[in-house]
Amino acid sequence: MEHFNSPFGTSELARASVIENRRFLDDVLSRAKAHRYFSHPFLSAFDTINPSRELATFVLTSVYQLVTPFTALLCALGGQAPNLRSRFALLDNIYEEMGCGDIEAAHPSLYLKMLASIGVDEAAADSMPILPAIDRINGHLREVVERRHFAVACSMLALAEAVIPPTFPVFVTLAQRAFPHVDMTFFDRHGPRDACHSDDASLLFAISADPSQFGIVEAEVATALEHRTALFDDWMRVATKSLAASRAFASERPPRSRPLSERSRPLSERPRPHSVRPSPSGRPPAEHPSVPPPHG
Repeated sequence: MEHFNSPFGTSELARASVIENRRFLDDVLSRAKAHRYFSHPFLSAFDTINPSRELATFVLTSVYQLVTPFTALLCALGGQAPNLRSRFALLDNIYEEMGCGDIEAAHPSLYLKMLASIGVDEAAADSMPILPAIDRINGHLREVVERRHFAVACSMLALAEAVIPPTFPVFVTLAQRAFPHVDMTFFDRHGPRDACHSDDASLLFAISADPSQFGIVEAEVATALEHRTALFDDWMRVATKSLAASRAFASERPPRSRPLSERSRPLSERPRPHSVRPSPSGRPPAEHPSVPPPHG
């Protein structure tokens, strides 16, 4: 825990059941690293190639769709905590995500500040149709938080925090190479803390889990990794195709409220809207990845 004193005593952490639960989750997260998510080509796609501004804008803006609902999911998980001490421990994470009492330092606020520095304002970020893979990531996490046992949800939080560090070098490379003057406060504050937050969530799992839930945890981890790998697939598809193909993706998606990629197009050239199935996020998912043009 970073800000608060741990509510759990040494004797409680030394219980055989707590040690067994922690060993199980550590093993699951360790085995998860063999999943193709952790060796996906997207993670090394920009080691030798400079990304275009449009590609960097697309990826970084779509990440906002993961960042902005996360605090709500954390708060919802706090409401599922079985007792005061578990809720207190989780509050340490929430307090950090919320900016330690400063709304301007809340992680979503810092991310918007980064986007603003590359020419994407809040309205533009909010109007970008949600990518199908991101919709599945958020929907799955929400379903686990709301319908599964608190311990299972904590295992998902541990995974969510554990899969972030491998992506941060990619995001930093995209941002700094495409936009040398990008505001890096979000990356400086957020990235180094994720491993600690994963450990805190793992501790909460160890305190509250039961071996009967182990099979559920393994299944949910596998599902979450598949959804996140699908997002890498979407990003990689845009990265490896031509800019014209990226704009073709944009022209095929159903307009929400005049998507960014179509705002300069004549009305006669815009695609006709068609019905889409409502998504868990409340926003229609994009049928294909689309690229919001950089501003300025």
